[in-house]
Amino acid sequence: MSRNKQQAEDIVQNVMLNVWKNKEKLNINTSVKNYLYKSCYNELIDSYKKNKKELSYIERIKKETLDFFVEEDSNYIKNRIRLVNIEIEKLPPKCKEIFILNKIQGFKYREIAEQLDISIKTVETHMSKAMSRIKEGLNSI
Repeated sequence: MSRNKQQAEDIVQNVMLNVWKNKEKLNINTSVKNYLYKSCYNELIDSYKKNKKELSYIERIKKETLDFFVEEDSNYIKNRIRLVNIEIEKLPPKCKEIFILNKIQGFKYREIAEQLDISIKTVETHMSKAMSRIKEGLNSI
């Protein structure tokens, strides 16, 4: 019934141990086979209830731990975003403009080049400069 060989063996072992401990007090009114079957069934139910409580506790601890780390990550991410925004503000005006057009507004290099009347290569250079300065600024903190 448990679909777990190890658990089934443990249940039978517990039942046999209880039978042995209480052999003087036992009063079996049915066949021994029926008595042992019913005892194993009851032990399985007790085991299930106990495991359910333990699993519930474990799941609650997992959730609390995960919530803690998510909150920590959330604070970390918010702080990193703030630092990135500070580094963006430090960029030279043209570099900043091109970075914002690409990364925040979602324009492609070609579209930025057409809009600002510059070459795609210039856009690439500014983006490369912006990324390296932001990365450098974040690593120095």
